[in-house]
Amino acid sequence: MPLMALPTRATTVEPPTFAALVNESDYIVRAVVKSVRSEWREKNGHRNIFTLVEIEVLEVISGTPPQPLVLEMLGGRVGEDEMVVQGMPMFTVGQEDILFVRGNGRQFYPLTAAMHGRYPIHRKPGARAQVARSNQLPLHDTAEVALPMNEGPAPDPKQTAGASVPVLSPEDFVQQIKAAYNVNYQRSAHGK
Repeated sequence: MPLMALPTRATTVEPPTFAALVNESDYIVRAVVKSVRSEWREKNGHRNIFTLVEIEVLEVISGTPPQPLVLEMLGGRVGEDEMVVQGMPMFTVGQEDILFVRGNGRQFYPLTAAMHGRYPIHRKPGARAQVARSNQLPLHDTAEVALPMNEGPAPDPKQTAGASVPVLSPEDFVQQIKAAYNVNYQRSAHGK
């Protein structure tokens, strides 16, 4: 049987504000990827590859995620067949992330604003953990969430304008997420 490539699907996503990212998510978790597997699925007469990413939740930041938490997304590889959704981050076993989840099992990609809903945590020996955007660029400020997702390698930090601003630690990012969620909740609860 000849090798057949499945069509690649391109996706354009409007970057959300930090408040929208936080408050439009069903739940937000700090988690580690336990397993990644892909399978064929048929729905409405169409056959597609889906990837199932089992997540070990380390911390629930907001909402109530199901247990176990398995993210279901369009795309992946089964045998020689591969379906890639351009711009969507790939998951690897052992990777730690802060994930903003919305529509898991109902949307083609279960993260709020697609690639804008994943924040990898990087650890280096002897240094504090740091948060990055899904394109691996360091996250210095929550306002950067609203920036377009640039493709390609991270720029040299010595040449980055924000290099004097420290990269957010996971703890700092979680604290800011909780503050943004609480502010919105208090406003809507009081009709403001």
